Amino acid sequence: MKKNLIKGILYVLGIIAVVFIVVDTNWKEVSVHISSLPLRFIGLLLLAQCFTIFLLALQWRSMALRVKKDVYFLDILKMNAKGSVVDAITPGVKAGGEVARVYELRKRLQIDFGKATIVVGLQKTLSLLSFLFLTLFSLIWFSFNMSIKYRHYLHIFVVGIAIFAIFLGALILFSLRPEMLIKLLNSFFSKTRLMGKIDKTLRDYNNTIRALLRDKRKFSIQMVLALFIWIFYAIKLFVVMKGLDIEMDFISIAAITFLTYIMGMIPILPGSIGSFESSMLVLLAIKGISIEMGLSIAFIFRFVTFWFEFIISAIILLLDNILAFVRSRKGDRNVEVGM
Repeated sequence: MKKNLIKGILYVLGIIAVVFIVVDTNWKEVSVHISSLPLRFIGLLLLAQCFTIFLLALQWRSMALRVKKDVYFLDILKMNAKGSVVDAITPGVKAGGEVARVYELRKRLQIDFGKATIVVGLQKTLSLLSFLFLTLFSLIWFSFNMSIKYRHYLHIFVVGIAIFAIFLGALILFSLRPEMLIKLLNSFFSKTRLMGKIDKTLRDYNNTIRALLRDKRKFSIQMVLALFIWIFYAIKLFVVMKGLDIEMDFISIAAITFLTYIMGMIPILPGSIGSFESSMLVLLAIKGISIEMGLSIAFIFRFVTFWFEFIISAIILLLDNILAFVRSRKGDRNVEVGM
């Protein structure tokens, strides 16, 4: 009941944020700003997002190879496409997308639930750890470069980062000391077959992540890749700024990117609509960008990194389903001929 109340309040806040943006904006000016972005920049941004999808698939594949040999890149690409589509229709931290990825990993790699969960856990741990580092750096940067009249916004970002850090800290603690979580779960639930599976999965995950940490070379490569993927989002925002003839240093642009994403993780509306745009507007306003230009930047960036990825992922899944249907029809005909 309490959880539903909090969820309802967050949804109302999200709707209020969207309504405020809609009412208090000169949409004709926003349209002019968006249309002024040269086509070559649009093409570059779309190409950059395709490269991001490729990098993410590489990262997921490297995680999957830790629990199974002979993992095909195409299977991982389709798995992540399914997760991205589900991400788009689930709020905030996108738990639905991770469940979808676990299901797809089980189906496509023919592995059990425990191993699929380990793959998702490894990717999320590395991705979130690198993201926390970048976000903390962004907060420190803004605290030293923010005008005194905007200082109150720091409290909001500090709260968001603190919640995120606590969640990630708990995830890492239970990853390295699974017996703590097992003991906690056993105090609430009786020993059942499901609890036995959870116990085994947590211990296997602990062994896998410890093996990764011991292999300093591979761990360093994975952390560098995770950091680069996040920094590449800041590069895309930098390209948007350049295309709209806005001069701003890259560190400030990166800080805006990461702080926007941390606030976008608040589960307000599906796809973080409302919290994401509002946060980016506030951060751009702090740097002297008007609400109309800020919205133009947010819409272009959001289309490239969210809606375009959603479209690409949906096309990948559609083609996969069409090919599966054609193969099944061909198989049925072969059976009929054989009879």
